Amino acid sequence: MRTKVINNTITRLLNFEKYSNFKQALEDTAIVNDFQVVLLSEDFNPLIIVETRHQITIEEAIRVGRDLASGVGDSYRFVEIGGTKTYWGAININSEKYYLLLVDNEDKYSNEEINMLAEIIELSMGMWKYTPERDARAEFIRALIRGNKSLAYSLREEAGVTRENIVSAFYIRGYDQQKLEEAYKETEAKGIIRMIKVAEDGETYGLILKQKVTEEKADVNYLEEALDLFDHIKEDKKVRVFHVTGMDGIEGAGDGLRLINETCAFVENIFPYKRVFSKYEMVLVSNCIYIQIAGGQLKKNYMDLLEPFRKEGSNKAKQLLETLETFVLDAGMNSAKTSEFLEVHTNTVQYRLKKINEILGAEITGNRVIPGLTVALALRRMENGNNR
Repeated sequence: MRTKVINNTITRLLNFEKYSNFKQALEDTAIVNDFQVVLLSEDFNPLIIVETRHQITIEEAIRVGRDLASGVGDSYRFVEIGGTKTYWGAININSEKYYLLLVDNEDKYSNEEINMLAEIIELSMGMWKYTPERDARAEFIRALIRGNKSLAYSLREEAGVTRENIVSAFYIRGYDQQKLEEAYKETEAKGIIRMIKVAEDGETYGLILKQKVTEEKADVNYLEEALDLFDHIKEDKKVRVFHVTGMDGIEGAGDGLRLINETCAFVENIFPYKRVFSKYEMVLVSNCIYIQIAGGQLKKNYMDLLEPFRKEGSNKAKQLLETLETFVLDAGMNSAKTSEFLEVHTNTVQYRLKKINEILGAEITGNRVIPGLTVALALRRMENGNNR
C-alpha cells in the first residue's frame, strides 16, 4: 500500500504535461488517493482547499487547528474531529510559515505515510514553483494598519468584508496564544461574530465581523458579543486589549486601527489599572498627545488648572494630586473604589476630596469642571509616566 500510494502521489503531483498548475495536480491527486488537504496562512486563513468529502466543515477544522498551533511542527500531529481523522503540520514556502491540514477519509494511512505524503506535497510545491496566493484577509488588515484605504477597498470583497458587517477593530498584546485561540473558538462557535486577524511577534491586529445570523438570532447585539469577547480575554492579567467598537464601515475601521496605533504606547500610563481600552480612553490620549506636541498656550491652559496645588507644599500636593488622579482617571469618580486603589480608608479619601474642592474653588464632579480637569490630569500622567 505504502509504495503504491507514494508512487501514485509523486506521479500525479509532478505530471507537468497533464496539469497546468500545482493546485490542479493536487486536487486530482487528493481525489484519486482519497484524502483532503487545506493549506493555511500563519494566521489560519485558508489559501488552498481540496475537499473530497464533507464529513466536517473547514471552519470546524480550522477552529481546532488554532488550538494546536503552538504544538504543531514538522512532524504531523493527529487529531480526530467528529470522527474524522485529521493531521496538522507546519511547512515553509519561500521562507514563510504555513500550516498544512491533511484529512484521511478512509483511515487508510499510517502516521509515517501521512508524513511522507506531506513531504511530497511540500517538495512538489517547489518543483511547480508554487507561491501561495495573497492572503486577502491578512493583506486587508495590513492595508488598514498602513492607512492604505484604497488597497483595503480593492481587497474587501476577497476578504469577505462589507461596510455593514464590521463590528470592531482591535489590537491585542501580551496574550497566551492557546488561550486566545480558545476564546476565538468559543466565540465563533456561537455563529454570531467572527474574526479576521494578523498575528505577528505576540501581537494581533484584527477585525470582528458579523456572521450570518438565523431568524431566531436576528435581534442579537453584535456589539455586546464583541465586548464579551474582550472581557473574556482580559481575564489573563498580562493581556492588554485595545478596541474601537461601533464604527462606520471600512473608513471607520481604518481610523480605528490608526487611533489604536497612535495611542497604545501611552494609554497604559494614563490608565494603569485597566486591561481593556476603548475608543473613549484612546481619544482622550490622542488629544493629550496633540496638546503635548503643540505645547505653548494650549498646554499651559490645561496645566494651569492644577497650579493651585503648588501652594500646598510638595508632599501634600503630591498626595492630593494622586488622590485626584485616581478618583477621576481610575475610579470613575467613585470614592470607595478610590480608597481601594490607594489602600487608604474611605474617610481619608472623603477628607482629601473635600480639601481638593477647597483648593480648586470648584466642585470637581461638576459638569463644567470635569472635562478640562480630566485632560489636565491625563497630561500630567503622560509627562510623569506611571511607576505603579
